[in-house]
Amino acid sequence: MLRRRKLVQSQDDLVMAGKLGMLAFSGHQDLPGLHKQVNATAIVEILSVNAMPLAYLHGKSGSILSPLLESAEFSGEVRKHRDKYDQWKKAFGSVRDLFVFNGVNYVFIKSPSLLPYTSGNLDVMVREQDFANASRLLEQGGFIELKNIREPHKYLYKQFECGKEITAIHLHSRVFWGATFIDPDSPWSRVNGRSPFDDVVLSLSPEDCMLTTFAHSFYENSAIRLLDLCIVKHLVDNEKIDWPYLSSTARAAHWEDGFHLSVLAYGRLHHTIFGSPLFPQDVLQEAGQFADRRIMMRHALRRLEDDRVTMPFYLPLVTSKLLGYKKVVQSPEFGRIHRRVGHLAKLMTEVLFIHILKVNPQKGMLIALSGVDGGGKTSYAHALVEALQNCGLDAHYVWTRVGSQKGLQSLAKRWTSKSIPPGNPDSRLSASDRFEKTRALLSHRWRYIAWKTVNMLDLCLFYNLILRLKLLRRRIVVCDRYVSDIFVDLHLYGDGRPRLIWLKLLSWLLPRPRAGILLTVPEELASQRSSDPECMDSLRMQAQLYNQTHERLKLTVVDNGYREFRDVCNDLVSRVIVQYYGRKCVWFGWDQDK
Repeated sequence: MLRRRKLVQSQDDLVMAGKLGMLAFSGHQDLPGLHKQVNATAIVEILSVNAMPLAYLHGKSGSILSPLLESAEFSGEVRKHRDKYDQWKKAFGSVRDLFVFNGVNYVFIKSPSLLPYTSGNLDVMVREQDFANASRLLEQGGFIELKNIREPHKYLYKQFECGKEITAIHLHSRVFWGATFIDPDSPWSRVNGRSPFDDVVLSLSPEDCMLTTFAHSFYENSAIRLLDLCIVKHLVDNEKIDWPYLSSTARAAHWEDGFHLSVLAYGRLHHTIFGSPLFPQDVLQEAGQFADRRIMMRHALRRLEDDRVTMPFYLPLVTSKLLGYKKVVQSPEFGRIHRRVGHLAKLMTEVLFIHILKVNPQKGMLIALSGVDGGGKTSYAHALVEALQNCGLDAHYVWTRVGSQKGLQSLAKRWTSKSIPPGNPDSRLSASDRFEKTRALLSHRWRYIAWKTVNMLDLCLFYNLILRLKLLRRRIVVCDRYVSDIFVDLHLYGDGRPRLIWLKLLSWLLPRPRAGILLTVPEELASQRSSDPECMDSLRMQAQLYNQTHERLKLTVVDNGYREFRDVCNDLVSRVIVQYYGRKCVWFGWDQDK
């Protein structure tokens, strides 16, 4: 559902935004007959909130439009749109090549011609028999399926670059929002295959595209955006619409009421903004008569006629949802009546717990990144958290290390008149000097044991309080330094042989990570990468200690040597997200098995 917000928009600004929107769908460069002064800030706001594709207005430079197109507000937005358009088109170009090479036909279901880069994702439909193959090809192309957002007949895939989202593809096998709105075989027999603007955009037939726009705006968004209105206007103005097909398809799929209310709503908006009828008179008359025969639709129609026009235009929420639930109960695709009611109950339970009560349905996971200082743990951890959040998951970053906790650390000062917190070193000393100074301070055996004990207690208290609480609340936690790093820090300054009992205690006392990753890097390279070059003796000792922890804890090794950061980061992000999705990642929701 489209998030509702209070809008203040003037009639003149709406008219200008509508005309600009239609200009994006045409090859014209100017708007003839327009002589009004324009408010660039207001118009850009209307276009942005309605997801209008400003990239297609790039290069339009007619004399009438010059004050708007050359304004700082408009040109700045166009540049952002061009960047996103180029990025998404390039990303989908490789997908298109994969599909075409493997004989998978596809169509964009929400666009008549333009690449819908302003959407949250690219809605692409393939034949039902090609759905599994198309999913495999997307994964082969570097996309990851977000199984926590899986819905019937549509799976969401995203591609990441260093943790940042590159593009998202919603793969559909039918036009479905809670139930099927168009017979699954019908669109493929009517696809026109034309792509007047973009060579990657293969569209539905005008009738099926209009039906999809109606269904999505009424049942899914409960709102009509200016983009939706411009799509329908573009289709009606440039195509010969088979109106009997539209009404008969809606009737057969049990959403005739939503279809007729959409006709009336779109007709009213078009008349207000463009000043002329959008649909033939007999179509409007049929829709009006249908609505007059039903009490709920008459009430909704009065709302549609009385509400002030803004874009987006918010439809009566209760009416759209009740009609959606009615369609589910009437749809034979779910089987007998008891199965339809069960499907509806599951839909309503999901709405109640997830969307209204905001209950977190995901399962928690602890991820630990370990490695020598200067190995890039922090950069990879932040990129991983960003990627997980872009998957719609509640992910958090946690960092600490030996000496950085206050707590019982203050007791260590009783053993020496000098503080020895490795987490807050004297910045005037070099890394080598700090390392040697700390080793000298801890050369006394009992002082060293006390220092290790106090730090271990501090860290166990910190991690148990922070991690167990977050995991109990089903959060995903990415730890930059964890068990291996604690063990290494505790034994880095001692001369004796490391005691593995400390590692066993840490493993027993602290939550066990589901994904433990060791980032390996040559000592020389780690020293070069560090902003304060580390002591080489310290780095060599760290590497030796990490090897011991790797053998004991069975960590997954990721080579972070002389490879590009981008390659290592993408490998790490993909590895962790795939591992998370390798098990059932939500405790409530639709079946995740394909």
